[in-house]
Amino acid sequence: MPDILIRSANVAAGSTTRPFETVGSIWKFRRCPYQRGLYTIGLRHDGAAGGLQFEIKIGTTEVVQRSDASAGGTDGVMPTPAGANSTPFHQFYAQYNDEIDLVLFETGAVATTDIMTWASVEPA
Repeated sequence: MPDILIRSANVAAGSTTRPFETVGSIWKFRRCPYQRGLYTIGLRHDGAAGGLQFEIKIGTTEVVQRSDASAGGTDGVMPTPAGANSTPFHQFYAQYNDEIDLVLFETGAVATTDIMTWASVEPA
């Protein structure tokens, strides 16, 4: 299935966003299309350490508890699981039609944070 690469630019100070639901980047596979799917999600931001937190849920079940996101990214450069732009990636399973909710919390009190997200799903 296709991956999605999302650039969330100039996220407003103190805002909460859901990039899988943003107009222009609505991900077709935020609902699991398989009986069982393996999701992989990585994200990185270009702000200061502690300037972005995120959580991932399947419905109301937390898959990744609200945590700090990796800093040190470059605007427009997508995170990768290995190499020069390596970032922690999170993998988890979902059942058919489960909805994946990625929530980003801008905590750096600046309106210039850019966030790069890479996500994919494959049958498991």
